[in-house]
Amino acid sequence: MFEKAYTIVSSQIQGTIEDMCLSVLSQIDKENILKISFFGKAQSNDEYLHNIAILRNSVQNFYDANAPLISYIAQETATQKLVAEVTFLTDSYATVERHRNFTLLRNGEYAELITGGIIPDDMSASTYEQASDIFKGIEKMLSANGFKPSDIYRQWNYIQGITMLNDGSQNYQEFNDARSIFYNKCEWNNGYPAATGIGADAGGVVVEVNAIKSSDRSLPIDNPLQIAAHNYSQDVLDGKVIENLNERTTPKFERARLLGNTIFISGTAAIKGEQSINSLNAAEQTAETMNIMDRLVSKENIPAESNGSQYHLLRVYVKRKKDIDAVKEYMETHYPTAMKHYLVADVCRPELLVEIEGIANI
Repeated sequence: MFEKAYTIVSSQIQGTIEDMCLSVLSQIDKENILKISFFGKAQSNDEYLHNIAILRNSVQNFYDANAPLISYIAQETATQKLVAEVTFLTDSYATVERHRNFTLLRNGEYAELITGGIIPDDMSASTYEQASDIFKGIEKMLSANGFKPSDIYRQWNYIQGITMLNDGSQNYQEFNDARSIFYNKCEWNNGYPAATGIGADAGGVVVEVNAIKSSDRSLPIDNPLQIAAHNYSQDVLDGKVIENLNERTTPKFERARLLGNTIFISGTAAIKGEQSINSLNAAEQTAETMNIMDRLVSKENIPAESNGSQYHLLRVYVKRKKDIDAVKEYMETHYPTAMKHYLVADVCRPELLVEIEGIANI
């Protein structure tokens, strides 16, 4: 894997989306930026499209020919300001090819493809139609650059109204069905990507992927405390079965992936086995989620020789805004050294109040 660094930057002001964007950009070194993922409130698809147009234009004008990829996720931040996760390239041996929707990193036979946030052509279409449209575009992008879907090692999936039911069909299940159909186009001999499936307030379906062709170790990491999501039973899946499938398909992701010395941790919630824990207290769910994650990245569970791991970045999704203070207090007390930020977002099961993803280093 090409070496990267990450940081979290928050707008220093609360104002228009353009002013907050410029505040964020003014705090970032212009060199070697690959991607900026913006998080901020949008209350409708029209507002989302208005905001993303401003973000794209502002970033393009600020960086000119070296403009990084961007994503915009319609999730309210704990500060109610615009927050950005910034990805930097620190590998001096990589060449960078910048395209409109993706960036290619190359060094001899090694190649990595990183996308910005890919949005659907029609946000008024069903979740299944939006996701299918996006995956067709991703398949074409990967193929044109010598990648297969099974080269994806990290994926983010943001789904507006993730748990909503429409005539018995659940948005998250529709997304999972579209993803399964896309993934079925190739063999997955080394496990699925690490992934997050989380709610958003607007924007329809937004997908980001990272894919790599490399001889570096890339290994799926299971969690002994949880059933692999792709092995879930029908009992924990919601919504009706779509016409061209025999049953509801499972979420196709691993609990984490080890790539080189970096662990990419999938969105993790308070699920033991395949069942949600009983507590409806957000701080208790946070503690249980981190207990599960700690086991996932423990020295005994990492499929490589190591002295253990350390969290580098944690993204904390909280369903109810009123719970952020309690969740933040727990996280800052027990995990003070990791970079963190907190977002208001719906989680994939109605009873789950918290989901956490991250990056750890071994």
